Amino acid sequence: MPITVLHSEPVASRRVIVVGGGLAGIAAAAALDDAGVSVTLLESRRELGGRASSFLDASTGELLDNCQHVLLGCCTNLLDLYRRLGVSEKIGWHRTVHYLDADGREYNLWAVNGLPSPFHLGFSMALFSALSPVDRMAMARAMFAIMRMGRSGREKLEGVAFGQWLKELRQSDRLIQRFYDPVLISALNEETRRVSCKYAVQVFQDAMLANRRGYVVGLPDCPLEQLYANRPCADVRLNTRVDEILFSGHRASGVKLATGEALAADAVVLATNHHAVMRWIPEHLRAIDYRFAGLVNLESVPILGVHLWFDRPVLKKSHAALFEGPLQWLFRKDAQGRVLHGVISAARSWSATPHAQAVEEFQTQLNRLFSRSGAKLVRSRIVVEKRATFSPLPGSDAWRPPAAPPDGGIADLFLAGDYTRTDWPATMEGAVRSGYLAAEGVLRAMAPGGAAPKFLVPDMPPEWPARLLAR
Repeated sequence: MPITVLHSEPVASRRVIVVGGGLAGIAAAAALDDAGVSVTLLESRRELGGRASSFLDASTGELLDNCQHVLLGCCTNLLDLYRRLGVSEKIGWHRTVHYLDADGREYNLWAVNGLPSPFHLGFSMALFSALSPVDRMAMARAMFAIMRMGRSGREKLEGVAFGQWLKELRQSDRLIQRFYDPVLISALNEETRRVSCKYAVQVFQDAMLANRRGYVVGLPDCPLEQLYANRPCADVRLNTRVDEILFSGHRASGVKLATGEALAADAVVLATNHHAVMRWIPEHLRAIDYRFAGLVNLESVPILGVHLWFDRPVLKKSHAALFEGPLQWLFRKDAQGRVLHGVISAARSWSATPHAQAVEEFQTQLNRLFSRSGAKLVRSRIVVEKRATFSPLPGSDAWRPPAAPPDGGIADLFLAGDYTRTDWPATMEGAVRSGYLAAEGVLRAMAPGGAAPKFLVPDMPPEWPARLLAR
């Protein structure tokens, strides 16, 4: 990757401004702070976390999450960030994945203790009665093909739609609905058949087929806001809006705040969504830096989250993937199971639906799911994130920019965000990786020719059966 030379002063004397306090910005700030750089983190909201944070419900005073966020054991960099922030103990781990059909019947996927991947899930998959024996055999063939292709094989399929691949392997519609959809729509925020085969394959390779710890589900035991109570650097400024990125020629030199105050910097990391990035970079500077050329081609996809309060307990388990919608996942938000959070990913058809109409449809689904409980829905609150992620469609990698500027590009301007070139889809893990990659780029530019720290944590190593079975 090209290196932009900043200056020759010691790293500790440099100032880096990180704009955006989501996971990408938090990761970049934490990594740079650990390396001894003077970091200022600017966030326009009253709290850190971005899309993965909480808000205060004005009508009740309750702290509610924007949307339920889930991590898996294979999210090595997200787990590393939680370690840096000292909040690892706030994540509860669940070794069984729970599913419910439309009538509330439960099916589970679980691992056999002591068995290495991919055999650890084999027994429960063989007994997964939500699928017919024929579909289970078809699914096993597909998983074997996914494991055999390895990383190099999935890279070759980046421009292929996963639906085409599923059709070639004769995966039935019912199998797609009951196995692939619950996993991929939530993981990639896109319809299963539309996503790039590369990223669909990556989900199964990393989460289910490489390492026995990869599939384990992690859910925060607290409101998301509390995960960022420990600041990633000393100078964190909340409720601080950036109006303008300042440039000196073809170099980023600082930012101008909404208050009119100008802050100088040796480097600027833009850790916001790509829509904000495009607004901040003047057209004449975008023209000299290829990182901005393809951003208009990235399609944004919404996510809907709904908070649900019942008059009695309805969900005993921590979570449930639903075979039939409209809600795709449910998460228990209290000890009793009276308060739930429902999620619809790839929620294009719901972003403009009146909330009263949406709740009515959700209630019909929930009444059938929990008919035996006799519970009544007493209150609800819908949150729609209209630009939640970009869509990992076939060919989308071509539009994703690297963190560091190219030769002749905008010097000292670095990009972080799940839309950047992380080799991961738009997930919390992808966002953290982007922040670490931006921090690595800044430090390489500060010490050209020297040994710059590496922050990116490697993927979980494949266990011996997975290594032997892969090409």
